[in-house]
Amino acid sequence: MSTQDRLTYLLGQALQHVATAAELQELSTLIRDDTSGTLTQQVETLLLQELPDNATAGYDKAYWDDIAGKILAADRPERTDTVIPLHPPRRLRWIPAAAAAILLLSAGLFWFLRPAAHKPATVAATPVLHDVAPGGNKAMLVLADGTELPLDSAASGALTQQGNTKISQPAGGQLLYAATSAQPDILQYNTLRTPRGGQFQVTLPDGTKVWLNAASSLKYPVAFKGAARQVELNGEAYFEVARNTAKPFKVTVRTGQHNDSMEVAVLGTQFNIMAYADESVVKTTLLEGAVKVSRNGNSKQLAPGQGAQLDKQHDQLSLQQQVNTEEAVAWKNGLIQLEGNDAASVMRMIARWYNVDVVFTAPVPAHFRGIIPRNVPVSQVLKILEMTGEVHFEIKDRQIIVSP
Repeated sequence: MSTQDRLTYLLGQALQHVATAAELQELSTLIRDDTSGTLTQQVETLLLQELPDNATAGYDKAYWDDIAGKILAADRPERTDTVIPLHPPRRLRWIPAAAAAILLLSAGLFWFLRPAAHKPATVAATPVLHDVAPGGNKAMLVLADGTELPLDSAASGALTQQGNTKISQPAGGQLLYAATSAQPDILQYNTLRTPRGGQFQVTLPDGTKVWLNAASSLKYPVAFKGAARQVELNGEAYFEVARNTAKPFKVTVRTGQHNDSMEVAVLGTQFNIMAYADESVVKTTLLEGAVKVSRNGNSKQLAPGQGAQLDKQHDQLSLQQQVNTEEAVAWKNGLIQLEGNDAASVMRMIARWYNVDVVFTAPVPAHFRGIIPRNVPVSQVLKILEMTGEVHFEIKDRQIIVSP
């Protein structure tokens, strides 16, 4: 059997979701060993021939080229004969467009990564025992008097009144604060808290929009008073701050070390703060405008595309001249972006979003690159990671067991 005939067969098996593990491994090996690119062109041609018309009508090669440049590549540190020290990681070549498409097909993910207008309607992934659904829009709103109001995607309409401020849920996953009077209001605070597996958006009384990631909380006044607009963050959030030169917007960021904190001050801008207690660093990433990050008398002024990183162990605040802003806000855009993260940090992201516990049977010396949608069951995310050949997963109820 010729190589092309074999490819045709393996492709058909993958498209029908009946390929065995050995066939998927063979297909993956053929693709990874193709250094000339000839095989990739053959696979792309076969892909377009084998897919039904309604799936290929919107096929966009540039779109797949972009996806291919970001998905299913892994780094592994090279070791010396004495095992220590480690050399810098060696990056494997990017998997070409058609190859990425084939591997995604075998994971049952092809239609999730195509533009929404061209999703095939008849393809279904094989269900996995003990699978875990992705997170969604859910949170708890804690009012000034301690009353707790559960929030989700379904509810909409007026929720309550706090002083001269009306609180409503205009749509699923959103919270809105609106003043009902210009009269001065007493200072009282609300807290929006997301669980693991939850996210939510809130529009504050000044018009500032905040997207809150999983396992995070935001404390803020019902009405901003005084010389500054002050809020407090635990976890991760993306901010679009309403500009007001008379009242700077300040975020007190809890670093996860007792009551330890740092401050981010802005006038009007777009930025992301990642400050989870179980992460070793606190990252502030600026997309638009200007912010100043301060910590114990040390401050860093950021320009768009720059970041500030606080090393919690050494209590060092550093300026990053150029950062990947897409990675920083991928979660807000419904994506898990790996971008060179090690296995432990990747699994922490998965644990927070899917509300699962993670157990490592041994260290996994791999770094992953790629983009995976956050709206798919956890089994499909894990299957893509497994295709790198670096890691293996087992799901038991809400626990993921990770092995090299």
